[in-house]
Amino acid sequence: MNGYEKLSVMKFGGSSFATRSDVSSVCQWLGRQLDERGPAARIVCVVSAPSGLTEQYRDTLLSFNPTPSDRLLDAGLPLADSLGAVLVAAALQALGIRANVALGNQIGLMTDRNYTRARLQSVDTEPLRRELVEHQIVLIPGGQAAAHETGETTWLGKNSSDLSAIALAAAFGCGELEIFSDVPGVYSCDPNVVQQAYLLPHLSYSQAVKMSSSGAKVLHHRGVAYAQQHGVRLICRSNRDDFGIGTILSDQAPATAAVIPDARSQVFSGSLTQLDQAAKALENGDIAYIRQSESEGRSWLAIPCGFFDATAFFKQHHVRVEPMDTQMISVLTETGELLHSLVSPAQLREFSVRLHQEYCIQTGPIVPCTPPRQSHDTEMLSLNLATFQRGEAARHV
Repeated sequence: MNGYEKLSVMKFGGSSFATRSDVSSVCQWLGRQLDERGPAARIVCVVSAPSGLTEQYRDTLLSFNPTPSDRLLDAGLPLADSLGAVLVAAALQALGIRANVALGNQIGLMTDRNYTRARLQSVDTEPLRRELVEHQIVLIPGGQAAAHETGETTWLGKNSSDLSAIALAAAFGCGELEIFSDVPGVYSCDPNVVQQAYLLPHLSYSQAVKMSSSGAKVLHHRGVAYAQQHGVRLICRSNRDDFGIGTILSDQAPATAAVIPDARSQVFSGSLTQLDQAAKALENGDIAYIRQSESEGRSWLAIPCGFFDATAFFKQHHVRVEPMDTQMISVLTETGELLHSLVSPAQLREFSVRLHQEYCIQTGPIVPCTPPRQSHDTEMLSLNLATFQRGEAARHV
């Protein structure tokens, strides 16, 4: 007998901990969950760094060296998530909850040494099971793992805390994972771009993977694919107020359409040979990309989602492609087809509205997207925790 019987895995995004007030609200909610579930309840809680803190650490590192090695990035950037986990654990302890933090190889996520985008190889739950005997909640810094070969800290990549939580939920045999963010779920388009966007109450794994790999600010595409493979249902919830449920991801979900404008995409043109070389380099680095040849003869390649300096990457790998001053917009049709096109940055919003009107037909009640609560700069934990005064920084790592 482990001393616990009811185990849940949860994941909280960085917006859950933007301010001290946000941390307090989440911790009080977790305390109520323990009270309701009884003394045998335990929670593995995967957390992202407070909003903006990873970027602060990245900016500071780049101010010393604009081209640090990937190994240094893996050593430095996960520190933001570690600090976030420690702060949440401390706040829980202040409420009288037995909480602790697991870091690096204590987590049990083992990877290769593909730095900055490490690939998961295995999961060992024994270290966490030992922690859960004594502690009610164990905090896990999202995206953090350890190299199977050497034990050194590795990073699963930007926005990979979803993958961390999903892998742990699957390894512990949990049938579902609750994911908390400042929006309650997945919308038909980014509500900041298209005001008429509506909440999708149900979404299939395959649709979510296509949306994420096209640049949507939804769940991590590798994480969703892992959830589908291991049968973990994903429940998206709000991280404030009533912590209500928004979108449920599963195999059993009706087809739906969505529009995905990716203002962070990086687009390149070149000859077929040059684009072949670019694609091969990206595949070897396990970097998602989209490639398309258009009827008028133009060929291009796009890297979605940002937080990656594709120009420097291609230069390092001696690939000659030309950056384009365009951004990618994609449509996921109800039949599951993905349609990609390029527009100028100035046209992205207008084109998104037009495509949403054409492809997305709302049949049920519209659930509005409540804007994230605005915090004064003096409240932001990421600014209070900054290692140096923030200056102008590189757009991508």
